[in-house]
Amino acid sequence: MPPKKAPLFCLVHGDPETSVFGIKYDKNTTVDEFKEIIYIKKKNALADIDYPDLTLYQVNIDLNTQNLQRTALTDPNANIANDLGGQLLMPTRKVEAIFTTAPADNHIHIIVEVPDATNRGSANEDIRNDIKEMKKDIKDIKKDKSVVNISSVNYESWERIQSYLGLDYEAVTDFDIELTTERTNAFQWNDLVEGAQRDGEQGYLNHLRTILQIATFRGLGLYDATNETSLLSTGNDILPIKLSGTTDVAIVDRHSIALQMPEKHIRILFELKKAIAKADTYQAMAELITADLKSVYSVLAVLTDLNDDWRFYWLEEGRIKALKLPRDSAVALIKRNMSLANQEFDQQEAEIEEPLPKRMKLKHIVVPNPANL
Repeated sequence: MPPKKAPLFCLVHGDPETSVFGIKYDKNTTVDEFKEIIYIKKKNALADIDYPDLTLYQVNIDLNTQNLQRTALTDPNANIANDLGGQLLMPTRKVEAIFTTAPADNHIHIIVEVPDATNRGSANEDIRNDIKEMKKDIKDIKKDKSVVNISSVNYESWERIQSYLGLDYEAVTDFDIELTTERTNAFQWNDLVEGAQRDGEQGYLNHLRTILQIATFRGLGLYDATNETSLLSTGNDILPIKLSGTTDVAIVDRHSIALQMPEKHIRILFELKKAIAKADTYQAMAELITADLKSVYSVLAVLTDLNDDWRFYWLEEGRIKALKLPRDSAVALIKRNMSLANQEFDQQEAEIEEPLPKRMKLKHIVVPNPANL
């Protein structure tokens, strides 16, 4: 161990000169380390601060005679630089490089400036306030993570999801594709709620099977999702809002129905409304997002009254795209996508066309932003 140098005598600014104390050091001691030694030696007086907050000044105050600097020591408001001749010591410097000659006897060599108690109290109060704010933020986050039913997603909830995923929205007027249309009958709603008109020959399930000619697609099935209430539910850490719920009907791979895992093979989902309101669009887009997160396929979402209002939603190039079509064209577009999907089951991968409209998986186009939580 290098030999210790002659001690440097230090005084905390504002203390009487009788409180002078000596600190020994070696040639490798830095000012930062010197501060830590002072902190340990004066631990009772400095218990409520961190040692890096100490500020050291080099002085040369003679205690052998009366002089202006010695007199100024008794004034707690004395300016260390102007009244005591102090020179600020940077923490990175070595003490030996500062005191190149032997320190004079019976002199004060270093003044220690301690952060003002009022400022420390203010800083502590700021910390306490920050902790309170953090606790409030955590409480708000937990509140945000409470379950929101997909059917209840409103503008505010959707904005949080869209902002978190960094998605834009684009309404498409048309796209370059020729559709072979056929006359399609409208569904006849009655006065009952949508769910009560599901089954039977006159129900919407049979109507969809008929207009989509589902039986002609050997690899696909029409899945009634109304009773599987958690089909599209998400976990705690996927979206900024925990969603729970399902959709009305989905086109899925037929084998996934038998295996009771239809959510993994959703290709097209249908949200059915007797009359479509603006709030229903948020529900449909939320269903698109949750279905995309679960399915291995790029999902196409359809919001429709099964009459003249058919709205399509899909993900493409960092956007949710939306398109509205008349009934005959809408059904033709759905059937075209079903035909292309069915090719996969016929082992014709080399000839498979891209489903239209072209769409992408959410995980391939966005990176979630935690700052929006």
